[in-house]
Amino acid sequence: MRAPSTSLSDSAGRGFERRSAAKQPSPTKHILLMTATITPHNARNLARTDPATRLKDYDDALGFYLGLIDRPLHGIVFVENSDSDVTTLRELVASRGLTERVEFLCNYGVHLYSEKGRAHGEFKLLDYAMTASIMVIEAGMNHVVWKITGRYMVKNLASIIASAPRGFDAYVDMKDHPRRWMDMRLMAWTTPGYDRIFRGVADDLGSKTHEMHMRDYLPKRAQGARLVPRFSKEPLIDGVRGWDNGNYSKGKELLKCYVRSAGRVLAPWYWI
Repeated sequence: MRAPSTSLSDSAGRGFERRSAAKQPSPTKHILLMTATITPHNARNLARTDPATRLKDYDDALGFYLGLIDRPLHGIVFVENSDSDVTTLRELVASRGLTERVEFLCNYGVHLYSEKGRAHGEFKLLDYAMTASIMVIEAGMNHVVWKITGRYMVKNLASIIASAPRGFDAYVDMKDHPRRWMDMRLMAWTTPGYDRIFRGVADDLGSKTHEMHMRDYLPKRAQGARLVPRFSKEPLIDGVRGWDNGNYSKGKELLKCYVRSAGRVLAPWYWI
């Protein structure tokens, strides 16, 4: 028996489906970039200085983020600038069977720049990471890098990623009340966005590379690029603050988080 003939419309339909499928954009690869300084030297206004304590902070945070691989993280880049031993962190990754999904940029020398402040040193670290990371380079065009201060766990990171706007060059969280500043604990960008907006900031600003100055400086620097200045969700951060050992997920700090979270819904124009 002859097979039923295929109509022109059926053939065209299947051809259209194939062409449509071929044009579907690849899923966005979300890469978490964790910045770390295990052994600080001569750091101004820093209370949490013990290397063993800080290493435990990074271990806890990395363990949390490993649970977000494929939910929705494509991978993790862990970059450290004090030439400290990260063997226990590598062992943690290996124990989860995720060695291929985590890139360590470590033990390349001491690059702290303590005399110019921690934010300056972190942006120097980011310039290095965004140039040296094989994972970022191989991610192709359709990727977003989410930078987190590596000792902190953003408990709702998956929700923040899911609610992020499309097509940004950089995505940051700025505040106007009770003072003007830019939260630099969590930020996101594309590689072209980083090159356009952030690369070289530390060299340009020196010791002025800090949260208050960046609030007004960065929008001027980003003119012509798509800088989204406000998160749609409040980051729920768990971790101990470096400058005074205060815990973001307890007491007054937790209350602040709830107030800011409510403010984004009830008064989104009032940036607190």
